[in-house]
Amino acid sequence: MTGALDQLQALLVLRWQMSRSPGLRVGIVLAALVVGWLVILVAGSGDALDPAALATAVELAPVAYLGFGALAVIAPLTAGGGNEVVPPDQLVALPVRPATQFLGGLLLAPLNLVWVIQLLVLVALTSYLTLDGSALRGGVTTGAYVAGLTVAGQTLAWLVVGLRHTQAGRRVVGGLGITLLGTAVLVIRTGHGRDLLDASPTRSVVAGVVAGGGGQLVHWGVVTGVLLAGTAIGLGAGVRTCAWALRRPGDAGHVRHSQPVRRRAAKAGALRELVAVDRASVWRAPALRRGGLVLAILPGLIAAGTAVPWESMIVLPGLVAAGAGLLFGVNAFCLDGSGAVWLASLPHDPRLVARAKALVLAETVLAATVVAALAGSLRSPGSPTGSQLAAIVASGLACTAVVVAGALKMSVRRPHRAELRGPRDAVAPPGALAVASARLAVPVAVVGVLLGAASQAGIWWWPPLLALPVLLLAGLSVLRSLRRYADPTARAGIVQAVAHG
Repeated sequence: MTGALDQLQALLVLRWQMSRSPGLRVGIVLAALVVGWLVILVAGSGDALDPAALATAVELAPVAYLGFGALAVIAPLTAGGGNEVVPPDQLVALPVRPATQFLGGLLLAPLNLVWVIQLLVLVALTSYLTLDGSALRGGVTTGAYVAGLTVAGQTLAWLVVGLRHTQAGRRVVGGLGITLLGTAVLVIRTGHGRDLLDASPTRSVVAGVVAGGGGQLVHWGVVTGVLLAGTAIGLGAGVRTCAWALRRPGDAGHVRHSQPVRRRAAKAGALRELVAVDRASVWRAPALRRGGLVLAILPGLIAAGTAVPWESMIVLPGLVAAGAGLLFGVNAFCLDGSGAVWLASLPHDPRLVARAKALVLAETVLAATVVAALAGSLRSPGSPTGSQLAAIVASGLACTAVVVAGALKMSVRRPHRAELRGPRDAVAPPGALAVASARLAVPVAVVGVLLGAASQAGIWWWPPLLALPVLLLAGLSVLRSLRRYADPTARAGIVQAVAHG
């Protein structure tokens, strides 16, 4: 049997050949070149900063390193998917090693807009911390930190996947999740967030980067060596954990449910019936359930823990809305899985199906933004002005509309197959999700910044007035997507793609 690296290389070649569109291949290459150019750009940005800004950036470096660590560990747990080079059901006849799957997940981890942005921040901070010193040594320390945390996140994700195969394991995971959530709330409410940050090991990592830049080779060597050793140990543990999780039998077939189930009351009309089916399908996959809950809770907790000012709360709804759209909406019809064929064959107006998707997607995205905004506003200092409140509400509505419009457009124009049966299945391939994250995040970020600037004028009706054309344009885009789904040829292509690949 070939080794894991050879198998991974073969799977990457297969994945490249599966990208039949020349435009997609060109886009992948251009995206890699753009990221490389941005890395070079931010690495040289230290000379352009004034001393005060440079001092502030260096002071906040431990927080930024800690933020990347939290993202690297939590993202694989919540997303639970998007980390297979090739879908597992297409490799049933091939003896793919667990190590290959683990390495594939590591390789695809950077295909995430938030991950790339955090990486750019770390590159910039490394250049600031090693200004007038050796940026190479500081970069090695930062690279070892990034690699170690990414390996730890993937290992923990596979551990959770293995534990969740049994009922006892699911209870353990649920109990740990509730305990961690309660601890986070307690730390925030008691005001010990600063103490927790002071005890963070990222201060040692930052000190190692500074030592590397300043030529203190002993200190730099110790910190970097510990990080590299931890990465190597994590790789071995991750491969073993992945193998354990994949061969562990589940107990889903051992539990027989014979209890009577009450018949659901009939809805008043076909649209309401379809909305009820879509609501159930949104929470069908474990990965979507975990991602949705964390997406609604985590941003609010972070905002509450850091006491985000009201001005910054205007941007928060857009970020949460983009995440919710990425999780549930970029391939909305795949939530039906193989049942899409059955739904498409029902004797109802096909436009009702797309309308039901739009309604459920809108309420899902809006609910996530409302929960995050309410949680984040609990510890915001002072009282908001009327214009700030109007801007937050307008930002939530406008960003939700933009995300729904963008997600529906991608769903009808570029559908993907994903039956969402496994705990690590994703709504679209990793590359498609990376592109979709950029297409959703950029416009909502622009909307949030514009509404935030409008709120500075102190006139409460300016933000709603700016949000109105955004809402109208998003509504027109949704109508175009609904008309496209009503076309029999386009609809047949969408149903065929999401149901059979």
